[in-house]
Amino acid sequence: MILAQVLIVTALLAWLLPRRWQFIAAVVGLLSLLPLPEVSPAMALRGLWGDPSVTALQLLALCLTGHAPRTFLVGWKGPAGIALIALLFYPLALGSGSFDPYRLGYQPWLLVAALALPALCAWWRGRPLWLWLLTIDLLAWAAGLLESPNLWDTLLDPLLALACLFLAVRNGWRTYKRPT
Repeated sequence: MILAQVLIVTALLAWLLPRRWQFIAAVVGLLSLLPLPEVSPAMALRGLWGDPSVTALQLLALCLTGHAPRTFLVGWKGPAGIALIALLFYPLALGSGSFDPYRLGYQPWLLVAALALPALCAWWRGRPLWLWLLTIDLLAWAAGLLESPNLWDTLLDPLLALACLFLAVRNGWRTYKRPT
């Protein structure tokens, strides 16, 4: 998943740079693969924050190809939903309560059954983005594309949670400040 780190570096730089300089983001992303005296920057980043979830990779790829979902560009509800799930999930997974939701990811059929309800709601409301994200996540997990056998690692990661929290606050603030 070293290439995933390149995708993260490229996306972050592309977000920070003006549009006409975004090719530099791709160059720097590729340069992060080059080994320095001990380890490449991409490997160091992998050690810092681990592998991203398949959900995060899909959203980054959509953004880098110019197909960023409107839900994430201007909407606040989608990112807020992911951030809320992470806000509930991570403290419990770290032991703040007696229930450990991370353990469910090792016996995922209950979790897959629970994901059927949001998938059905997305289908009913005509939200194909959420269906595609979930479908590709489940296919990647079933194919064993990630090192972790836990389904939660395919669906969610801390960087995705932080990015969604940022987007929810930013887009929510813009919506609130917009004159009516």
